Amino acid sequence: MSVRILEKDTITRQSADGFKPLIIGQPQTIFESRAARLRQLAKESFMADYLLLVGQITQVQANLTAAYQDKVQLQPQISEQMPLSVQHFEPENIWLDILNDLIEQLAPLVSDDIKTTLEQLNQQANDALVNYGKALRQGNFELVPAEQAIFIWAALNTFFSLLVANSRFEWQQEGNENLLHCPLCHSAPVASMVNDSGHRYLHCSLCEAQWNSIRAQCTQCGDSRQIKLASLEENDAQVRAETCDECQSYLKLMFLEKDHQLDAVADDLASLVLDVKLSETALLRSGFNPFLLPVLQ
Repeated sequence: MSVRILEKDTITRQSADGFKPLIIGQPQTIFESRAARLRQLAKESFMADYLLLVGQITQVQANLTAAYQDKVQLQPQISEQMPLSVQHFEPENIWLDILNDLIEQLAPLVSDDIKTTLEQLNQQANDALVNYGKALRQGNFELVPAEQAIFIWAALNTFFSLLVANSRFEWQQEGNENLLHCPLCHSAPVASMVNDSGHRYLHCSLCEAQWNSIRAQCTQCGDSRQIKLASLEENDAQVRAETCDECQSYLKLMFLEKDHQLDAVADDLASLVLDVKLSETALLRSGFNPFLLPVLQ
């Protein structure tokens, strides 16, 4: 399964056709909308303080995308197979500059405890930060200080979202087989989103790309016989979990037709009660939300 870089007129022509197997949004818009959604969700959440903190981080990410828009560009030679994966791509150290600016802009906004964490992070050597970033991308979360991980990921997230938005990637799904990991950076999805036309897209936790995935088919193992939907509310809840008895996994499923403000990261965090309910069964979560890193380690 390969990824190609397209000419701009080709992208424009394909967009006019309607359905797209790969959707790449504008990072500033994504982060600004997410920050607003987090502030909205915090008003009625038992975890309001944390949602507001994540909202502050996300708003700073939005600010930084504007500042770094023209500074993050794709390197000339990339692989056609998941070109931005940790196996094929090492990010330029400009992501460390993004991290420094993230720390500087967040420090005046956060509590003393978080400010102490930011100060400790700011004292880390660049080599250590590069190793932490690679460990996070590889899924070796235990190698990274838990309290610092979300800020390192936020810097990487900002960098990769800009890199993808500034490039012209094309991905074409082959056959009926769903792809669990992002076709660009090989990161896990946060959740899946169903748009107004009924197409499902998995939302990347690192580069913010969305790739099409067949509905009523497990994104983890491909089984379609033992798929069920679980929710805390009525059958038409806007956030549900698609569960699979075959591989004992689940992934959140969000329906944009019910609320166009739904955001994969924000609404996944805000629906943690559903995860708690499912944790009482044998089901394991297949989605990855970087802002859950403090509790994953």
